[in-house]
Amino acid sequence: MQIALIAVDMDGTFLRPDLSYDRQRFLGLRERMRDAGVRFVVASGNQYWQLRSFFEPEDEVAYAAENGHFLYDVGDTSPCYAAVPRPDVARVLVAELEEHRLTYLASTSHGAVIPSWLGPDGVAWARRYYPRVEIVEDVRAVADDIVKASVQAEDPHAVVAELGRRLGDRFVPVVAGPTDADLNAPGHNKAVGLGRLAERWGIDLADAVAFGDSYNDREMLTAVGLPVVMSDAPPDLRELAARIAPPNSADGVLAVLEEILPS
Repeated sequence: MQIALIAVDMDGTFLRPDLSYDRQRFLGLRERMRDAGVRFVVASGNQYWQLRSFFEPEDEVAYAAENGHFLYDVGDTSPCYAAVPRPDVARVLVAELEEHRLTYLASTSHGAVIPSWLGPDGVAWARRYYPRVEIVEDVRAVADDIVKASVQAEDPHAVVAELGRRLGDRFVPVVAGPTDADLNAPGHNKAVGLGRLAERWGIDLADAVAFGDSYNDREMLTAVGLPVVMSDAPPDLRELAARIAPPNSADGVLAVLEEILPS
């Protein structure tokens, strides 16, 4: 396999539990990627402005942010692709989330919005992943701009099942972490976003490597030539892997890259 593209999820995958990574080790690997002509993409459910805070411009990183709803090529400060809002279904989505009083945020191209009734813990959760966030009295009032949503819950699997029943095919719910779920617009996930970037660069995803650890990585892992799953991922995700990486606490992504990249 001639590697042309490497895509990494962030939380639970590339980043350690304290949201750090070995930058010097990464810079050495990034140089090896450049020498081999390999593109590097961060593919995450998180907001672009949070993701780019982990890197410097000279790192030459592209971003498939918010599960591919917003794509940024290297050097972009505005998206080269952005999902189109669907105001009518966005109002249905917000009504469901408000009715069940779920801790949630709604995403737009210019940032996230959260309802004013969220408590301090909910606001802190939103700002951890979405630093550009606005508190509003009525989220439905900005429905013309909403493209997706994220939810915090003790049991995200139950929330995903329930919202899937209630929303039908209007949104695609997916577990994004131990206490998180995403509600994606149909036709939008990390695999689709990565595919759009790969097409832009003339790359076949059969020549791509992807690292992930959660269910919002599933489509991306099945779309690439070399899927790598973290060792502490759920068992059914590990079944998709061509290779298992050490956990993020042990810099598992960097360890695998050191083995597979040309020296």
